[in-house]
Amino acid sequence: MTAKHLFKAAAAAAVIIAAASAACAQDWPTFKNNALRTGANQEGNYPVQRFSGRREWTAVKASQAIASSPAAYKGKFYFGTNDGDFCAVDAAGNDLWRFKAENWITTSPAVLNGRVYFGSYDSRLYCLDAETGGLIWRFTTHSGVQSSPATDGDTVYFGSNDGFVYAVSIKTGWQRWSFKTDAAVTGSPVVADGVVYVGNKNCKMFAIDAATGKLKWRAIVGGPIMSAPAVANGMLYFTSQDGKLYCARLKHQAVIWRYDAKAQIESSPLVHNGRVIFGDISGKVTAVDANSGAELWKVDTGASVFSSAAALGDKIYIGSNSDSLYELDAGSGSVSWSVPLDGDVVAAPAVTAERIIAVTSGGSVCSIR
Repeated sequence: MTAKHLFKAAAAAAVIIAAASAACAQDWPTFKNNALRTGANQEGNYPVQRFSGRREWTAVKASQAIASSPAAYKGKFYFGTNDGDFCAVDAAGNDLWRFKAENWITTSPAVLNGRVYFGSYDSRLYCLDAETGGLIWRFTTHSGVQSSPATDGDTVYFGSNDGFVYAVSIKTGWQRWSFKTDAAVTGSPVVADGVVYVGNKNCKMFAIDAATGKLKWRAIVGGPIMSAPAVANGMLYFTSQDGKLYCARLKHQAVIWRYDAKAQIESSPLVHNGRVIFGDISGKVTAVDANSGAELWKVDTGASVFSSAAALGDKIYIGSNSDSLYELDAGSGSVSWSVPLDGDVVAAPAVTAERIIAVTSGGSVCSIR
């Protein structure tokens, strides 16, 4: 099947992507930092502090693993644990509050306008007061929620293991619409210019009208899509467990290139300064040209990489099952430093202008400067 015919249109509407406004460099308010899931901190007006790889503090927050990529907002950090606790800590790692869900929390939170949103294996999406941890509302699906929520400021979008994609009012928690796919939806959606993009375990990428929940088009690839796509410069980038990174031009709803990593990919792609960067379970971190898909560099961490990469300026930050977090040079892939932690780093770090926040399978949250 050619790339031209890979995308099956259910509607002929073209999609034009507008640039997402950058978050404040002091914040990292959602998975991969922004609604387009590019994974880069655009630095705002703050001077960039180059990190040395020094652990500022480590705080044990769970008896089980932490696989929830943290969010940073107004000097506070938010994350879930496999104990079922959702935690807020201050800049020194001290507990501010905890909220108890009824099962694991592996989703990454989204923080917006004084509220924090996250999902749990207990089948619910929660909305809490970001200052107090008080429950505002909760929405129940028919199975566990592994999909990290995305919001456009009015609606929260997320998937569930029940195979549905949901749109819920951020104010009331009432359902606006649901879209039925044919398999579990574990990856986080992207919301761009009125379209929700999200993949599922049955090898499909969906484009759904954000207002109506109607299918616009879908793509079929060679393996389950467990990760979040990213949108940049009119392109949709996404990975699959078939070991490939795909790039589709949204205007034409057509794949224009694919890169074969020759290893299963679980991480979501980082798109930054003309490069797409991702890790795979063979332990490699790879950068390719965002326009052509040509390989630029590849580095071996020595253990599986489930963590998605994050960027600040010309540096890349990514975790590995080598119990380490790495800083890489975006241009060459050379390792600037690695810092040993107390367990696997499977969740993407939050990278602000002041510090990096990473979580581990040992149940710890760590600040690195």
